[in-house]
Amino acid sequence: MTVDTIGALKGAALVDFTGTLSGYTQLPRFSQDFVSLVRGGLSSHSLVIVDRGVWMEEAEPLVVSDHLNLTGSNPLVGPNHPSGERFPVVQGVYLTDCLKGVKQGIAAGLKEGVVPGPEDIALVRSFGARCCCYNLVPSMLIAAHAGLKVLGLVLPEGRQLSAQTIDAINTLTGGK
Repeated sequence: MTVDTIGALKGAALVDFTGTLSGYTQLPRFSQDFVSLVRGGLSSHSLVIVDRGVWMEEAEPLVVSDHLNLTGSNPLVGPNHPSGERFPVVQGVYLTDCLKGVKQGIAAGLKEGVVPGPEDIALVRSFGARCCCYNLVPSMLIAAHAGLKVLGLVLPEGRQLSAQTIDAINTLTGGK
């Protein structure tokens, strides 16, 4: 873990789309509530976003290192918001080297309600994705637009973050 990563996560806003993490902003799905939160002037330069995986290769959480936007949309369509550049650079937006023992991988962002079938999963795998999710990718685009870095985690269905991982996140962000 680099000093830059440690500094980037201090005071990070915590967003949970899984409904399982106390102390996090709980959101049922990506919506205007998330957009308002990020564009409302967070005191941090980073976000921790936890989302639920629809399909995952492993039965353990994954730190997202990159993404495929398969949602068919972009939350930045429309008039530019003064929180950031019109076309944000998303390369390097994910913070990946901060949680020891948690595997990294590419997430495929899907449109809400889409359930991938076996052929879809095979195609997504062929592009290198290790999981699919609904909220992380559009959230990251809004965060990148606002100049924020993102520690993105995807949890398999029915799984929780371990106490050790939660403690590590709290240490990195200066939380509990």
